[in-house]
Amino acid sequence: MKTNAKEKYSGVIVPMATPFTEQGEVDLSAARRIIDHLCEGGVSGVFVLGTTGESVSIAQSEKEKLVDTVANHTNGRAVVYAGISDTCFAQSVQAGRSYLESGADAVVAHLPWYYPLDGGEMCSYFSKLAEEVQGALMLYNIPKTTHMSIPVEVVEKLSTHRNIVGLKDSEKNPERMEEIIGMLSGRDDFSFAVGCAPLSAQAARLGADAIVPSSGNLVPKMYKDLFDNARQSNDSVAENLQEQTNMVSAIYQKGRSLGQSLAALKTMMSVLGLCSRMVLPPLEMLSDHQRVEIEKQMKSEDMFQPIQGAAEK
Repeated sequence: MKTNAKEKYSGVIVPMATPFTEQGEVDLSAARRIIDHLCEGGVSGVFVLGTTGESVSIAQSEKEKLVDTVANHTNGRAVVYAGISDTCFAQSVQAGRSYLESGADAVVAHLPWYYPLDGGEMCSYFSKLAEEVQGALMLYNIPKTTHMSIPVEVVEKLSTHRNIVGLKDSEKNPERMEEIIGMLSGRDDFSFAVGCAPLSAQAARLGADAIVPSSGNLVPKMYKDLFDNARQSNDSVAENLQEQTNMVSAIYQKGRSLGQSLAALKTMMSVLGLCSRMVLPPLEMLSDHQRVEIEKQMKSEDMFQPIQGAAEK
């Protein structure tokens, strides 16, 4: 299972925003539209039910429908990752088995956030989860939401588990990133994906196997070009693209909390005709005035192309 993990779980992996109807159900038609947009942009992977996908707010029955739809509609065009993080171990296991059966290539889990855990407890938790899921599992380090960071030595120990294929690390820590890349040098059985978008070019240049930018929902091809140029040591081109993608991210992130930025991202996606602005409680949609302001910013950047035939909502 782990042979050539670096090759399979690599490239640009977009953490897909989950589209909703006005009734708060997953909008499967919009999900297909987003998948086509990402695949046409050349991404290597699609990560559903992550932080950007509002996974903690979605009913399990809706999650099942989404994973099934994404796996079927992607149809081999990209690797499909599905988030299974839950504070209940049994529910994470059940979700993991179900999503793999539905066609996901790998499942992704961050730490259960309710109880503070030490390194030994983290290692035990992920090892048990990997055994019970009985498929490819990617670790997910995101201290912003779990309020814990998986220590590098724990990552190293878990990286030898037969079912654990990689780490998505969203911690904004260049030194940690370099340490992990160095630790994994020469190995092909464990993939390292960087989830902090401003570090994308640096990560790819240093040898990270993948990048996982939320703004890839908007400009997937730009990130594909960034990653390829960074890996080919075309540093000036990669850095220019990094600056451009940073400007894209700033439109929905600057001055906003994590939840507010997700609502703003959905607003930008609605301007492109990808999906509606709907977010699930406790998040709230941006106002019409805020939407107009975001649309003005997008037009001023002149790097966004509306999806043909898709109505704005």
